[in-house]
Amino acid sequence: MKSSRLLFLPLFFCLLATGAYAQDEPAVSVRGQVTDTSGRLVLYPATIRNKNTGAKAFSDNGGYYRINARTGDEILISYVGYVSDSFRVKQASGTETHNIRLRMREAFLPGVEVSGKWNPYQLDSIQRYEEFRPFLEAPTTDLIDKSNKRYEGGFGITFSPFTRGSRREKDLRKFKKLYDEHERQAYVDYRYSKSFVSRVTGLNGDSLVRFTQKYTPSYEMLRGMNNENLIMWISVRATQWKKNPNVTLKPDE
Repeated sequence: MKSSRLLFLPLFFCLLATGAYAQDEPAVSVRGQVTDTSGRLVLYPATIRNKNTGAKAFSDNGGYYRINARTGDEILISYVGYVSDSFRVKQASGTETHNIRLRMREAFLPGVEVSGKWNPYQLDSIQRYEEFRPFLEAPTTDLIDKSNKRYEGGFGITFSPFTRGSRREKDLRKFKKLYDEHERQAYVDYRYSKSFVSRVTGLNGDSLVRFTQKYTPSYEMLRGMNNENLIMWISVRATQWKKNPNVTLKPDE
């Protein structure tokens, strides 16, 4: 009985080692550069996500990225305002290179009168949020370490410049700022589309372009305006424009 146990132990450890080896399969280092379709415009910070493991990374200011993966993992590359792209990892180890060229996303056809539960801007915004959710919901690090018990009362507060100043934190803050700016511009483009302005003013071609360059309400103004007030705001400026394009009305006039 004792001898059979002694024979069993080496076999047991052999199987254990085999299982551990299978679980500890070496990862593939996936690398590359993210640019636009021309290959000349670097996209930074592009988001890179391993859809199988949940690992996340950003491209650097040269468009270069690196993320760990395993054979068969799907890697998703996205950039705000561009159509995302993905690929599956083929190698079992070592380095696998994928240079990604993203094309600019075509804007939706904006309008003012819409039907249904969501307007085109809202549908576009919802889809965009879902695409970037893992990055948007990632917490950014506070400059002050509030986990320290001495934080309460304002005594002995601890600053964390190293963590907040890390590349990942900088990229995350820059990405969230880029996303917010894109959302605001998308709303302006939707509410103040050239087709809408043309219908209100009767302007077309170069005159329409020059008018909208001179007169475009801010994001904050548009959020506070209903369509009737926006039409009035445009009409007043269009009337003045036709009289004398060199005269500029103030935003609140």
